[in-house]
Amino acid sequence: MNLVTGTFLAEGYAGGYTYLKQMGNGTAMGPEQMEPATYKDIWKNFLGNPKRSVIASRLRNIAGNFYADNNNMPKPETLIGNLFYAAAMCRIFYFRVSEPLPQADDAEGMANYHKRYYNTAAGKAVAEANIARFRQAINA
Repeated sequence: MNLVTGTFLAEGYAGGYTYLKQMGNGTAMGPEQMEPATYKDIWKNFLGNPKRSVIASRLRNIAGNFYADNNNMPKPETLIGNLFYAAAMCRIFYFRVSEPLPQADDAEGMANYHKRYYNTAAGKAVAEANIARFRQAINA
């Protein structure tokens, strides 16, 4: 849970856990600032696998049926108003990464893991600047 909480703090930070939608013309949503393309890829290529139907069903229950579209995938905008769902989707994102998770008390490891796999080399996050945010997640 520390990795998810730290991701919320690192991605939606800009002065505190503040933004549920990307500033400017960006499309990222939720406290984890997940891009709609990433979100749809998770639903299509990971949760769409019949072996993961139980996980997908549980995520739909967290999201609520009101938000389901024609593909039985909750709309990406659900990440903005449903923090439980946003946390679950953030964890699913990391679940797809084959590299083992850092230890739950390793702020530096989580900051680097977030940068490498969630924010990517092209993203604006700086792992060193986010260590304190992941430490905050550990201490919460």
